Amino acid sequence: MKKIALSLALAALVGVAQARSTVALVEPERVALVSTQAALTQDLVKQAIVKGGARHGWTVASEQPGKIQLKYNKQNKHEVVVDVSYDTTGFLIRYVGSTNMKYETVNGVPVIHPFYNTWVANLSRAISVEAGSLSATK
Repeated sequence: MKKIALSLALAALVGVAQARSTVALVEPERVALVSTQAALTQDLVKQAIVKGGARHGWTVASEQPGKIQLKYNKQNKHEVVVDVSYDTTGFLIRYVGSTNMKYETVNGVPVIHPFYNTWVANLSRAISVEAGSLSATK
């Protein structure tokens, strides 16, 4: 019986350790955009960023011409902030900050909770999908 209890305790500790591990923070490459409907304008790309972000729970924290800062809040426990720089040909997502995501620099390499990379990849795909469906007449 003690062996079973010890095994369960060790399994629980391993699970906690895995949940708290970090991975290298991935800075996605710039995404080139192509619309099937019409040439993209700066305003259409901005719309795609806002709509694509909203699809996954990202909100606009601030904006200026050519750059939107988006914030993602997961269950009021974890928060991520990114800058999305854009023009009529594409966009680039960059990490700005986070709360409770275990961000740090280890041996010169930024690391973070693995969910960050997933959330940003989903954001990038959603923006691309939105931009592909936009037209100058919308």
